[in-house]
Amino acid sequence: MATILQLVKELKVVRRLFAVGLLSLLLATAGNQLAPLILQHIIDHDLTGVSHGLVLHQADFLIKLAMYIALLAVAGVLRYGSFRILIACANQIVTNLRNRAYDVMQCLPISYFDDKPAGKIATRIVNDTETLRNQFYNTLLSQIFITLVQVIFIYGILMTLDIKVGMALLLLVPIFYGLQVLYKKATDKPMKDFYDARSEVNTQVNETMNGASIIQLYHQEGSVLENFDKVASQMRNADNRIVLVDSAASWTLTELLKYTVIAGVLTFIGYQFLGGNLSVTAGRLFIYINYVTTLFDLLGMLVRQLPNIQRSLATGRRVMELLDEETEADSQDELEVTTGVVDFDNVSFAYDGQNQVLKNISIHANKGETVALVGHTGSGKSSIMNLLYRFYDPQEGTISIDGQNIREFSRESVRAQMGIVLQDPYLFTGTIASNVTMDSDLFSDEQIIAALEKVGAGEMLAKLERGIDEIVVEKGAAFSSGERQLIAFARTLIANPKILILDEATSHIDTETEDIIQKAMEVVKEGRTTFIIAHRLSTIQNADQILVLDAGQIVERGTHDQLMQLNGRYAEMQRIQQKV
Repeated sequence: MATILQLVKELKVVRRLFAVGLLSLLLATAGNQLAPLILQHIIDHDLTGVSHGLVLHQADFLIKLAMYIALLAVAGVLRYGSFRILIACANQIVTNLRNRAYDVMQCLPISYFDDKPAGKIATRIVNDTETLRNQFYNTLLSQIFITLVQVIFIYGILMTLDIKVGMALLLLVPIFYGLQVLYKKATDKPMKDFYDARSEVNTQVNETMNGASIIQLYHQEGSVLENFDKVASQMRNADNRIVLVDSAASWTLTELLKYTVIAGVLTFIGYQFLGGNLSVTAGRLFIYINYVTTLFDLLGMLVRQLPNIQRSLATGRRVMELLDEETEADSQDELEVTTGVVDFDNVSFAYDGQNQVLKNISIHANKGETVALVGHTGSGKSSIMNLLYRFYDPQEGTISIDGQNIREFSRESVRAQMGIVLQDPYLFTGTIASNVTMDSDLFSDEQIIAALEKVGAGEMLAKLERGIDEIVVEKGAAFSSGERQLIAFARTLIANPKILILDEATSHIDTETEDIIQKAMEVVKEGRTTFIIAHRLSTIQNADQILVLDAGQIVERGTHDQLMQLNGRYAEMQRIQQKV
């Protein structure tokens, strides 16, 4: 019930348009349901009179007939208009929900994504909101509201005609409510299984696309297909169980009830007629049969919409959970950096808040200095950078840039001062130019070309027919690792950050390309405070500081020569790499 209330509250974004649609719906319903009363009058007065030998007043008869047709025509136009308006409301509501869900995702802490597959998050924003549009708001606004308004109107007319008949037919309400309760109990489990399986299908498709080359190299196509078939079968079986319950509850039972009630009404009137006590006119009988039939059709339609309501509650719950996720609190103050001096002062950090991965880290990097971080996997190198990016904040200690605690400034302004080049740079679908500028229109073609040439990508550009307008497909698959690195360096150079972070840019390339990348690194590092996560120790021998990490602590620090003379952990790592 809480989920339904949350979803219904979303109507506030279209309250005026919804009010217009609802008013049109009420008028259309009034026209549709009052029109049969005109027919009753025609049957009981005009046609019955003719059967008793009276003269038919054609003008009066035609006026009534015209009123009947006109009422239906106006009601039809109003109903069409209300349908279009309510559908537009549904589309606008879901567009708003989807945009908000995407905004929330952008503002969630990085830790949120640590244990959540991308496929399941994408399902909430894309599939679940679309399901809400089709199966909650479209159904609720264009069918449920229309149906409920008509049901209430028919009961009102029946009560006016004969309160006993109206009260007797009210017994249908608890019967249909009982059907809904039974339906919910029968579909709760298969509905949950269906959506869990669908999320798993999305996750598997995402993983298969990203790992296609590894799957083929290790001949795992059959195994992957088998796993996919298994999950897809779970999804199909769950849906089959829903369809089975739906078909029994909506068609079989409601049709049986409808014809049973109609047979009862006709039987009662038939006995009265045979006994000579018939007090119901032909027109009144027509009205009763018409409204009873319509009432059952409408109530049956409500039952048939139960699957959509159930599906929307499951998806709506997931969307609302995403919207209710706690986003990162952020300052509105902008960090201004002039020199790029970076300080870590006794910083300790734990991803889970308990098991520390960094302990009492202190680093001082002056303007233009290069600080290299080395250590075995899991030693804490990447965690230090994650704190500098403000992907996370430390539990103890402070991190400052130019003497300003970065925790007191907006994350965006902190990251705007940094240029980052990863081991395997990510290129976005677009062009080389759009990847260098990150779709910014602040840079001219001449500036883009100059940045690429300065990092050594001139030869690459000369080979491309379209130059900087060369198309880049997803992840830059058409470019080599070295070419992607050069584009990433140009991206950093043109942004002109004060602080540079390099996650060992030469670890995935050949020796010949390494020389080009090393030169590009020197160009980009010039005048900037630089942090390098180093895997190849040969690339950091000229660093101003080398910090050796182990188990989240700095165990050695100094220049290359100082650490070699110390003959400790760094010197041992050097000897091992030289042997390799």
